[in-house]
Amino acid sequence: MTNDRGITPRSDGLFENSSGAYKILPGGVAYCSGIVPDKGFEVVRAELQPWVPIEQAYSFIEGHLKSIGRPVQAFCGIELRVPEPLSFDKWSSFNVPYLEQLRKWNLIFGNYSCVCRSNIALDVHPPATTSMCAFSYTVPATAKGTTFLLSGQADIGSDGRIVAESDTSPAAMQRRARFTIDTVSDTLNKLGQSWTETTRIALFHVHDIPDLWGPALFGSLGEPIQRGLLVYRARPPIVGGEVELEARAVRQELSIATW
Repeated sequence: MTNDRGITPRSDGLFENSSGAYKILPGGVAYCSGIVPDKGFEVVRAELQPWVPIEQAYSFIEGHLKSIGRPVQAFCGIELRVPEPLSFDKWSSFNVPYLEQLRKWNLIFGNYSCVCRSNIALDVHPPATTSMCAFSYTVPATAKGTTFLLSGQADIGSDGRIVAESDTSPAAMQRRARFTIDTVSDTLNKLGQSWTETTRIALFHVHDIPDLWGPALFGSLGEPIQRGLLVYRARPPIVGGEVELEARAVRQELSIATW
Protein backbone atom coordinates (compact mmCIF):
# COMPACT_ATOMS: atom_id res chain seq x y z
CA MET A 1 0.00 0.00 0.00
CA THR A 2 1.29 3.46 -0.95
CA ASN A 3 -0.42 6.83 -0.82
CA ASP A 4 -0.34 9.14 -3.85
CA ARG A 5 2.80 10.97 -2.71
CA GLY A 6 4.97 7.96 -1.98
CA ILE A 7 4.39 7.09 1.69
CA THR A 8 5.14 3.35 1.86
CA PRO A 9 5.25 0.92 4.83
CA ARG A 10 8.53 -0.97 5.33
CA SER A 11 9.22 -4.40 6.77
CA ASP A 12 10.99 -2.86 9.80
CA GLY A 13 7.85 -1.07 11.00
CA LEU A 14 8.83 2.33 9.62
CA PHE A 15 7.15 4.27 6.81
CA GLU A 16 9.14 5.62 3.86
CA ASN A 17 8.41 9.18 2.72
CA SER A 18 10.16 9.13 -0.64
CA SER A 19 9.05 12.65 -1.60
CA GLY A 20 10.29 14.14 1.68
CA ALA A 21 13.41 11.95 1.95
CA TYR A 22 12.82 10.62 5.42
CA LYS A 23 11.65 7.52 7.28
CA ILE A 24 8.87 7.66 9.87
CA LEU A 25 8.29 5.74 13.09
CA PRO A 26 4.48 5.81 13.32
CA GLY A 27 2.93 6.88 16.57
CA GLY A 28 -0.67 7.98 16.19
CA VAL A 29 -3.12 10.06 14.25
CA ALA A 30 -1.87 13.46 15.50
CA TYR A 31 1.90 12.93 15.35
CA CYS A 32 4.47 10.28 14.55
CA SER A 33 6.97 9.11 17.16
CA GLY A 34 10.04 10.21 15.22
CA ILE A 35 11.74 10.58 11.85
CA VAL A 36 15.17 9.86 10.39
CA PRO A 37 16.27 11.43 7.09
CA ASP A 38 17.34 9.28 4.16
CA LYS A 39 21.03 8.88 3.33
CA GLY A 40 22.35 12.10 1.86
CA PHE A 41 19.77 14.27 3.68
CA GLU A 42 19.58 15.99 7.05
CA VAL A 43 17.03 17.69 9.31
CA VAL A 44 17.05 21.49 9.57
CA ARG A 45 15.18 23.25 12.38
CA ALA A 46 13.91 26.81 11.94
CA GLU A 47 12.87 28.99 14.90
CA LEU A 48 10.50 31.87 14.22
CA GLN A 49 10.84 35.41 15.54
CA PRO A 50 8.14 36.31 16.40
CA TRP A 51 5.96 33.23 16.55
CA VAL A 52 3.25 32.74 13.93
CA PRO A 53 -0.41 32.01 14.82
CA ILE A 54 -1.32 28.50 13.69
CA GLU A 55 -3.75 29.85 11.08
CA GLN A 56 -0.82 31.52 9.29
CA ALA A 57 1.72 28.77 9.93
CA TYR A 58 0.81 26.49 7.03
CA SER A 59 1.24 29.11 4.32
CA PHE A 60 4.49 30.18 6.01
CA ILE A 61 5.84 26.62 5.87
CA GLU A 62 4.80 26.25 2.22
CA GLY A 63 6.39 29.55 1.28
CA HIS A 64 9.66 28.82 3.02
CA LEU A 65 10.03 25.35 1.53
CA LYS A 66 9.21 26.65 -1.94
CA SER A 67 11.82 29.40 -1.54
CA ILE A 68 14.57 26.84 -0.90
CA GLY A 69 13.43 24.41 -3.58
CA ARG A 70 12.06 21.71 -1.28
CA PRO A 71 8.66 19.98 -1.64
CA VAL A 72 6.14 20.45 1.14
CA GLN A 73 6.52 16.73 1.89
CA ALA A 74 9.99 17.60 3.27
CA PHE A 75 8.16 19.13 6.26
CA CYS A 76 8.81 16.75 9.18
CA GLY A 77 8.24 18.58 12.45
CA ILE A 78 6.23 21.38 14.05
CA GLU A 79 6.52 22.92 17.51
CA LEU A 80 3.46 24.67 18.90
CA ARG A 81 2.80 26.79 21.98
CA VAL A 82 -0.78 26.70 23.27
CA PRO A 83 -2.50 29.15 25.65
CA GLU A 84 -3.40 26.44 28.19
CA PRO A 85 -3.70 22.68 28.58
CA LEU A 86 -6.79 21.16 26.96
CA SER A 87 -9.24 18.50 28.05
CA PHE A 88 -9.20 15.30 25.99
CA ASP A 89 -12.42 16.39 24.23
CA LYS A 90 -10.99 19.79 23.28
CA TRP A 91 -7.74 18.09 22.27
CA SER A 92 -9.59 16.02 19.68
CA SER A 93 -11.25 19.16 18.26
CA PHE A 94 -7.90 20.98 18.28
CA ASN A 95 -6.39 18.32 16.01
CA VAL A 96 -9.09 18.44 13.31
CA PRO A 97 -7.83 21.41 11.20
CA TYR A 98 -4.21 20.33 11.63
CA LEU A 99 -4.90 16.85 10.33
CA GLU A 100 -6.89 18.28 7.43
CA GLN A 101 -3.78 20.24 6.46
CA LEU A 102 -1.54 17.19 6.66
CA ARG A 103 -3.95 15.32 4.39
CA LYS A 104 -3.75 18.16 1.84
CA TRP A 105 0.02 17.80 1.96
CA ASN A 106 -0.21 13.98 1.71
CA LEU A 107 1.54 13.55 5.03
CA ILE A 108 -1.04 11.17 6.50
CA PHE A 109 -0.78 7.44 5.86
CA GLY A 110 -3.94 5.59 6.83
CA ASN A 111 -4.62 6.75 10.38
CA TYR A 112 -1.04 7.81 11.07
CA SER A 113 0.60 11.22 10.93
CA CYS A 114 3.98 11.36 9.20
CA VAL A 115 5.11 14.52 11.04
CA CYS A 116 6.66 15.02 14.47
CA ARG A 117 4.92 17.50 16.76
CA SER A 118 5.18 19.06 20.19
CA ASN A 119 2.51 21.17 21.88
CA ILE A 120 3.58 23.05 24.99
CA ALA A 121 1.48 25.07 27.44
CA LEU A 122 3.79 27.72 28.89
CA ASP A 123 3.17 28.53 32.55
CA VAL A 124 4.67 32.02 32.22
CA HIS A 125 3.54 34.47 29.50
CA PRO A 126 1.65 31.96 27.34
CA PRO A 127 0.59 33.12 23.87
CA ALA A 128 -2.93 34.47 23.41
CA THR A 129 -3.52 31.98 20.61
CA THR A 130 -1.95 28.71 19.52
CA SER A 131 1.26 29.61 17.69
CA MET A 132 4.08 27.92 15.81
CA CYS A 133 7.45 28.68 17.36
CA ALA A 134 9.54 26.37 15.15
CA PHE A 135 9.34 23.80 12.38
CA SER A 136 11.69 21.29 10.78
CA TYR A 137 12.29 19.85 7.33
CA THR A 138 14.79 17.81 5.36
CA VAL A 139 17.39 19.13 2.93
CA PRO A 140 20.34 17.57 1.08
CA ALA A 141 23.08 17.07 3.66
CA THR A 142 25.91 19.58 3.77
CA ALA A 143 28.21 17.31 5.78
CA LYS A 144 28.36 13.85 7.30
CA GLY A 145 26.62 13.33 10.60
CA THR A 146 23.51 11.94 12.22
CA THR A 147 20.30 13.96 12.44
CA PHE A 148 16.83 12.96 13.56
CA LEU A 149 13.70 14.38 15.13
CA LEU A 150 11.29 13.08 17.79
CA SER A 151 7.87 14.25 18.84
CA GLY A 152 7.57 15.62 22.35
CA GLN A 153 6.85 12.87 24.88
CA ALA A 154 4.40 13.71 27.67
CA ASP A 155 3.77 11.72 30.85
CA ILE A 156 0.79 10.09 29.15
CA GLY A 157 0.80 6.47 28.01
CA SER A 158 -0.25 5.20 24.60
CA ASP A 159 -3.50 4.12 26.25
CA GLY A 160 -4.28 7.75 27.11
CA ARG A 161 -3.71 7.27 30.84
CA ILE A 162 -1.80 9.98 32.67
CA VAL A 163 1.11 8.74 34.75
CA ALA A 164 0.53 9.38 38.47
CA GLU A 165 -2.63 11.31 37.60
CA SER A 166 -3.60 14.09 40.03
CA ASP A 167 -0.38 13.55 41.98
CA THR A 168 2.41 16.14 41.91
CA SER A 169 4.29 14.94 44.98
CA PRO A 170 8.09 14.63 44.67
CA ALA A 171 7.85 10.86 44.14
CA ALA A 172 5.12 11.24 41.53
CA MET A 173 7.07 13.88 39.61
CA GLN A 174 10.11 11.60 39.58
CA ARG A 175 7.92 8.78 38.27
CA ARG A 176 6.49 11.03 35.54
CA ALA A 177 9.97 12.15 34.48
CA ARG A 178 11.29 8.58 34.44
CA PHE A 179 8.39 7.54 32.21
CA THR A 180 9.26 10.20 29.62
CA ILE A 181 12.96 9.26 29.68
CA ASP A 182 12.18 5.58 29.20
CA THR A 183 9.71 6.25 26.40
CA VAL A 184 12.12 8.51 24.52
CA SER A 185 14.85 5.87 24.98
CA ASP A 186 12.54 3.27 23.43
CA THR A 187 11.73 5.59 20.51
CA LEU A 188 15.42 6.26 19.86
CA ASN A 189 16.11 2.53 19.88
CA LYS A 190 13.34 1.85 17.37
CA LEU A 191 14.84 4.51 15.08
CA GLY A 192 18.29 2.94 15.39
CA GLN A 193 19.59 5.95 17.35
CA SER A 194 20.67 6.69 20.92
CA TRP A 195 20.99 9.53 23.42
CA THR A 196 24.64 9.84 22.39
CA GLU A 197 23.67 11.37 19.03
CA THR A 198 21.30 13.97 20.49
CA THR A 199 22.22 17.64 20.18
CA ARG A 200 19.37 19.00 22.29
CA ILE A 201 17.36 17.63 25.20
CA ALA A 202 14.53 19.81 26.52
CA LEU A 203 12.38 19.28 29.61
CA PHE A 204 9.06 20.97 30.37
CA HIS A 205 7.62 20.96 33.91
CA VAL A 206 6.27 23.26 36.63
CA HIS A 207 6.38 21.27 39.86
CA ASP A 208 9.77 20.40 41.32
CA ILE A 209 11.41 17.13 40.24
CA PRO A 210 13.85 16.13 43.00
CA ASP A 211 17.29 14.72 42.09
CA LEU A 212 16.78 15.62 38.44
CA TRP A 213 20.49 15.08 37.73
CA GLY A 214 20.80 11.92 39.80
CA PRO A 215 21.33 8.38 38.50
CA ALA A 216 17.60 7.58 38.68
CA LEU A 217 16.77 10.31 36.16
CA PHE A 218 18.94 12.30 33.74
CA GLY A 219 22.18 11.20 35.34
CA SER A 220 21.45 7.80 33.82
CA LEU A 221 22.02 9.21 30.32
CA GLY A 222 25.75 9.50 30.90
CA GLU A 223 27.94 11.53 28.55
CA PRO A 224 25.12 13.16 26.51
CA ILE A 225 24.14 15.22 29.54
CA GLN A 226 27.44 17.12 29.13
CA ARG A 227 25.60 19.19 26.53
CA GLY A 228 23.12 20.30 29.14
CA LEU A 229 19.37 20.17 29.56
CA LEU A 230 17.12 22.99 28.38
CA VAL A 231 14.37 23.44 31.00
CA TYR A 232 11.12 25.36 30.55
CA ARG A 233 8.43 26.22 33.08
CA ALA A 234 5.62 24.64 31.11
CA ARG A 235 3.31 21.66 30.82
CA PRO A 236 2.14 19.16 28.18
CA PRO A 237 -0.99 20.19 26.24
CA ILE A 238 -3.38 17.80 28.03
CA VAL A 239 -4.97 18.67 31.39
CA GLY A 240 -3.34 16.51 34.05
CA GLY A 241 -0.01 16.13 32.29
CA GLU A 242 2.94 17.61 34.16
CA VAL A 243 6.13 16.56 32.32
CA GLU A 244 7.16 16.58 28.67
CA LEU A 245 10.53 15.67 27.17
CA GLU A 246 12.03 16.44 23.77
CA ALA A 247 15.16 15.09 22.11
CA ARG A 248 16.63 15.72 18.67
CA ALA A 249 19.85 15.69 16.66
CA VAL A 250 20.13 18.69 14.35
CA ARG A 251 23.28 20.37 12.98
CA GLN A 252 21.59 23.33 11.28
CA GLU A 253 19.30 25.57 13.33
CA LEU A 254 17.99 28.76 11.76
CA SER A 255 16.31 31.86 13.16
CA ILE A 256 13.79 33.30 10.70
CA ALA A 257 12.23 36.74 11.03
CA THR A 258 8.49 36.64 10.34
CA TRP A 259 7.60 40.34 10.40
